[in-house]
Amino acid sequence: MLSQTAFYFIPPTATPHRLPLPSTLCRADGVTKKRAFTDYFQELMNQEDFPKNYIGFVKRALVLLKKYSLIKRVELLVEKTEEPASNDNLPPIKSFITVITPDAYKYQLVPEVPVSNKTFLTFQVKAAANAYLALSAVYSDLERKTHEILIGENNRRSMIREGSLGPVRAEAMTINILSDREFRYFWVSWSGHHVEVGCGNKQGQSRFLHWHVPPNKQFNVNCLAVSTDRLSKGQWEFVEMLDAFPDEKDQTDSDCSRVAKKARLKSSLIWLAKKQKMIQCLEDAYPNSMSIQDILVNSRVKQSDMITAVVMLNDLQNRGLIKEVDKGMWMRIPVSQQNNPDVKMVEELPFLTHQQQPSIAIITSLYCEKLAVDAMIEEKATFVKYKTDGDSQVYTLGRIGKHRVVSTKLSKGGPHQKSMIAAENTITRLLGVFSHVEHVLLVGVGGAVPHFSDFEKHVRIGDVVVSLPIDRSGSIYVHCQRVEKIPGSCGYSYVTRAWSSATQTLQKAVNVLQRNVERNPHTAKPWDFYIEEGKELLENEESDFHRPSITRDKLLFTQPNGTVVQYEHPKPTGLASRNYTEGQVTIRYGLIGSGGLVTRNQEMRNEFAQLNGIKAFDLEFEAVLDSLEGNRNCSFLIIRGMADYGDGTGKKGWQPYAALAAAAYTKSLLTVLE
Repeated sequence: MLSQTAFYFIPPTATPHRLPLPSTLCRADGVTKKRAFTDYFQELMNQEDFPKNYIGFVKRALVLLKKYSLIKRVELLVEKTEEPASNDNLPPIKSFITVITPDAYKYQLVPEVPVSNKTFLTFQVKAAANAYLALSAVYSDLERKTHEILIGENNRRSMIREGSLGPVRAEAMTINILSDREFRYFWVSWSGHHVEVGCGNKQGQSRFLHWHVPPNKQFNVNCLAVSTDRLSKGQWEFVEMLDAFPDEKDQTDSDCSRVAKKARLKSSLIWLAKKQKMIQCLEDAYPNSMSIQDILVNSRVKQSDMITAVVMLNDLQNRGLIKEVDKGMWMRIPVSQQNNPDVKMVEELPFLTHQQQPSIAIITSLYCEKLAVDAMIEEKATFVKYKTDGDSQVYTLGRIGKHRVVSTKLSKGGPHQKSMIAAENTITRLLGVFSHVEHVLLVGVGGAVPHFSDFEKHVRIGDVVVSLPIDRSGSIYVHCQRVEKIPGSCGYSYVTRAWSSATQTLQKAVNVLQRNVERNPHTAKPWDFYIEEGKELLENEESDFHRPSITRDKLLFTQPNGTVVQYEHPKPTGLASRNYTEGQVTIRYGLIGSGGLVTRNQEMRNEFAQLNGIKAFDLEFEAVLDSLEGNRNCSFLIIRGMADYGDGTGKKGWQPYAALAAAAYTKSLLTVLE
């Protein structure tokens, strides 16, 4: 295989370890020679029709000599190299940290990967070309005291530089060393001031770069950063292998012992979790900002660690995930809104004409829900009414189908009662500012109510539940206010409150969409198209909106003795089996319920759902419905994508996709709404 063979062009005066251009014996000026050599070499190494083996390569080199008459001789040295490192049978991974880099030369610091007490690291990267890794002495200063490693420049050669874009100190030909279709493993070592780079997951194997740092250039490595550039985006994963820890008996330095390494790994994982918690707190608070003090308290970061926390906040800001909107006040910022002229922070909303006034309002609660809904809106503009004291508001105005819409997000955080009051105030302001709103849609995630034997009654993760009444009461949402023990029995009684939509306009549109789909069972569902469209629009966001593997959708049941049993999902039969594809969204219709008293207990949850005909649960939106009722909004509908088998808050990994599925169905519905 070509990947196992190295080729060197050797003119008579060159040494074998260098890679000079082909030599010539004819007399010509230097510029002409150089141009001929360069053209010959570029055509020989053209990736579009590169030979599959060394025999084809030799033939190609000889054929090209006829074309370039100035070149009289080319000498090839063919050497067998080590087998390329395989990613199969890798040792178990202790942990990994993922970093996404955009198609721009802009370093992202990776403080979660400790390097100050290491001498090497292992990682894998997926990129088309130009993967940069910087080892620096000073945090965030990559100009001085920095080793910059460039892997796969134009996917042809690699090099070690002194400083960011500094002079090259070592280089090598590395044809097709990177791939944008699969991860490739690499290792980097800086032990004893020898900077080395190689392929594979084990230090020392398949080395292709080496630089002995001179004494006046030596420093201790304390910081790691990565980047790609305009040629490619990149995805990096820094891994700790279980067998990467040497035996304690072989250690002479206590800092490199197994215990010390495990302690550092534990510390990095804890800080990674805290960093994710910081982002989560800011996402829950959005569009409100949070002070550093509140972020530390909600993320459970000690005051003594404030400096580290501030460094992480600055790193998140450099990555464009958050923004310091006021001194010491931070806000989550969607990637799609960075440098977007259609996103404005205002004190007052601009005047809207009658034609610009929205007739439909979409209310979300989670940050990923807002992103998913906004991805469905066309011709949109976002306005953030920011307040340092009090609740901020975010409104995205635009169009879905022929309807003018406005979407907003409820701010979470603080005590439950305070959040409910804030939600009521948000709805009141929304309906007051946009007085032409006729219909309100509550769109987001929820928890599925499964059935262990009947497919038609079974709701599973990834499905969408639309709130429709099941009896003459017209109720579409039921909240459990209180649970009471029935005297003299093992049963419970449930005190509930129900809400219904006074007008049937939205429910009729649901029926129209359902009939349209049932008439054409073999054609693609409209929401499937919008899901794919949304995934492309949200590709650069921090959350992953792709559907998780169906193997992660496990149907579990806890028996009275505490034993957990896993069931297979019921299979469709008859006509349903022809139109059903596992892994695609199924739409279910029925009541949606809430109430922490029942959702936290599996037995009560199943019983309450069966008694009331509930298909899904969500996180207690009774305050929102009360506000709609108080503001005399007569038309509303609830659409939930299933993220777990609780109330939608259990499995964070499913939330983005579930939110996108609900948003896609919402867009499908509005396209048929008269």
